Amino acid sequence: MSGKNQSKAKQNQKPVRAAAPKTITPAGNNRKWLPYLVLALMTIFVYSMSFNTEFIYNWDDAGYVTGSKYVKSLDGENLKAIFHDIDYMSNYHPLTTLSYAIDWAIAGENPVWYHIVNLLFHLMNAMLVFLVIKRMFRTKSDWVPFFVAMIFAVHPMHVESVAWISERKDVMYTFFFLLATLTYHKYCETTSGKWKPYLLTVLLFLLALMSKSAAVVFPVVLFAFDWYRRRKFGLWMVLEKVPMLVLSFIFGVIALKSQTEAMQNLAPLLTMTERLQIVNHSFLTYIYKFFLPINLSGYYPYPIKDNGILPSIYNIAPFITVGLLGLFIWFGRKSRELVFGVVFFVINLGLVLQLKPVGGAVLAERYTYVPYIGLALPLAFWLGNNADRNKLMQLIILAAGIIFAAMSFNRVPVWKSGDALFTNVLEQFPRNPYAWDNRGGLYWDIYASKKYKDNPAKKQLYTDKAYHDYSMSLQLDASFVQPWAHRGILLFNINKYEEALSDFNEALKLKPDYVDALIGRANTLSTLQKYKEALPDYDAYLKLKNDDAAAYVWRATAYSHLQQYDKAMADCDAALKLDPQNAEAWYWKGLSYYNTGKNEEAIANFTKATEIKPDYQEVLVWQGMAHANLKQYSKAVETYSRALQLKPNDAVALVNRSVAYYNQNDFGHAIADLDAAGNLGYPLNKDYYMAVKTGDRRFQSK
Repeated sequence: MSGKNQSKAKQNQKPVRAAAPKTITPAGNNRKWLPYLVLALMTIFVYSMSFNTEFIYNWDDAGYVTGSKYVKSLDGENLKAIFHDIDYMSNYHPLTTLSYAIDWAIAGENPVWYHIVNLLFHLMNAMLVFLVIKRMFRTKSDWVPFFVAMIFAVHPMHVESVAWISERKDVMYTFFFLLATLTYHKYCETTSGKWKPYLLTVLLFLLALMSKSAAVVFPVVLFAFDWYRRRKFGLWMVLEKVPMLVLSFIFGVIALKSQTEAMQNLAPLLTMTERLQIVNHSFLTYIYKFFLPINLSGYYPYPIKDNGILPSIYNIAPFITVGLLGLFIWFGRKSRELVFGVVFFVINLGLVLQLKPVGGAVLAERYTYVPYIGLALPLAFWLGNNADRNKLMQLIILAAGIIFAAMSFNRVPVWKSGDALFTNVLEQFPRNPYAWDNRGGLYWDIYASKKYKDNPAKKQLYTDKAYHDYSMSLQLDASFVQPWAHRGILLFNINKYEEALSDFNEALKLKPDYVDALIGRANTLSTLQKYKEALPDYDAYLKLKNDDAAAYVWRATAYSHLQQYDKAMADCDAALKLDPQNAEAWYWKGLSYYNTGKNEEAIANFTKATEIKPDYQEVLVWQGMAHANLKQYSKAVETYSRALQLKPNDAVALVNRSVAYYNQNDFGHAIADLDAAGNLGYPLNKDYYMAVKTGDRRFQSK
């Protein structure tokens, strides 16, 4: 072939492209499902121990689930209440509450199902994080979204959000938050029919808001996404966010209104400078614990001042922040991912930095559930983009996941019970009086009073433990009002009334309107038969808590003993208006009628009480006496017999039934009841006994 033809042949020959370099990703080239499988297996491993737990009764689970009136029914009235009431546990999250109601209908008070649901949401969230990073950031390597999703799935700071039933709101709002992010991405990418993904985004955002008010930052996050994606800024970019900004404003106002009480009751007294120092320190702590999640705690109290001064670290922290800000500005010029990640972190964390305190904790691990996505992102781009061709980077990513997974696996058992949780808190903060008081409350209110009430040894054990914890709390801070009242309640219930009264007095010196101490002292005074002294405390309590049916009954009891029967009946009526099924109220109302000679009305009220509470033995005795007063002796015998079936050794009921038999000339049964009462040590009237024994009718009612 001539040179000319060879040259022509070379010109006509198509160039052969070099083969693309092979890359290694978690999914491989043909196994795109592998990242999801690895994420699922790691997550299930971490939280496999969460099913072997109980409710954290002393840390919101009682308020949100086991003791909540909102979750016990799915009827129309309850569903209306779920979405209407905005101050449920100082929060408004009706969709989360509805999920608890569904769980209750399925599993009742079995915590396993609730943990399964939490874990399912967390699993879905981990997958959604992978998808959001993959699509929103158009990553070529699966290592980038895998790293972010892996950190999200197994980070030890996220255990609280998943293993704690009360944090269902975290995993639920995040689910809708991430879905809304994906639909917003579709809206931005779509050239026609954009209204469908847009409306879906707004709907999902609304569902996120109804799961937890923390979702209010979503529109601001979308502006950050727009900046990262270099969307052209214009009027429409703002207008499209307006409906979501309006929703954020509405739910933000509702959240502030519902949390006002928590702000007022639990916020420590700090200057603005001190508050800013604490906020800055908390911000740095969140960053520090992202990289080194050690010394974790379910509760982080405000720092203890030394001679009125915060610890020195709070003075050093601002300089650390300035240094980090300088690094951020320097490296942020070259990394759009770093800027977006940090901005995302700050936006989602900003509302919970306690500049205006909500609750008594300075920070909380659950607050990192969404924000840590932002901190993981720049690391993911640095590690993940190099991991395709660098096995060392792959090993670093996997090692980080394994280490965090192991730490989280060991952290989960801390959330198995309120006892384990607050024992762990006290290991971290042994000088915190609130933690001692909280654990004492669990020992008394749940373990001694409910769980082990029929086990004398364990009941005594936890009573002693509760007393110890309350006393430790007071030893650390005698100005802390709650443990005075809580220890007083314990002492009252173990019949140490004078000691209880002393504790209630101390509590009311510190806080004269403290309701637990007011009602505790009122009941203690009533038990000591100081009814007149008890009335002012009942009055003060009911001015503050006029929806407490039991308190009206207790005051009615005091009025009844003071023979102020009209006032007693009025209080019983108030109680029954609040709670028509209150057997105590029907009983004391009936007793007031009985004591004013209105036996028929008394019987009607006693009957209502025993319809509600068939084993109300004391009421049956009084009802029998009312029948006897009306000379309805056969009904009296029948009623006394019912009472004696419940309590065979009730000598008073035996004597009263004897009288009813005697008035029916049934001397055999009458003497048998008298003999039985005498054998129980009841002092018998000798003349009456002989009259019954001999059939003498002179004691019969005319």
